[in-house]
Amino acid sequence: MSVNSRNYTKALYGFDAVVQRVPADRWDADSPCEGWCARDVVAHAAGVIDAVAKMARTGQVAMPETPEVGDDPVGVWNASLSNLLEALDQPGTINRVGQYWFGESPIDDVLAFTTWDPLGHSWDLATAVGLDAHASEDVAEAAIAVISANADALRGMKLMGDAVDVPADASAMDRFLGLTGRDPFA
Repeated sequence: MSVNSRNYTKALYGFDAVVQRVPADRWDADSPCEGWCARDVVAHAAGVIDAVAKMARTGQVAMPETPEVGDDPVGVWNASLSNLLEALDQPGTINRVGQYWFGESPIDDVLAFTTWDPLGHSWDLATAVGLDAHASEDVAEAAIAVISANADALRGMKLMGDAVDVPADASAMDRFLGLTGRDPFA
């Protein structure tokens, strides 16, 4: 397992830890993601990992498609997570080179880049439903390193908001949240 796949897996399990604890009556709670409720955050996250699973299997770019989660966001998330982990668990997968979202690269680089999605959305979902997010400081540091280099492009694509100032001595997760346009102190 590479450092990138380890970080990505930690971020996925952090998101999963929140998904599994959402109270049944909180799925329609507003999230910090404008226009999204908790259910929408899970649908988005499932769509992203479904796309990563397709790329891992085929070596071709796949765009996220948001699944309908209906009354079973946990079930949809569980199925998507299981599908992704199975796709990544095949020999040679993380080294497979293909044409992905940002050009030719190995899946391992896709995982490094994509880590920010479950990491950030674990906080979004936890905030929406009143739970604590589960985030690894080392994963947040790794995500900062990758996302910092691409922040302007991501903002241009409206995938994240303008940076929020946080103290330089804040935790890695708080600095990550600020970088991605989230206010960890709001």
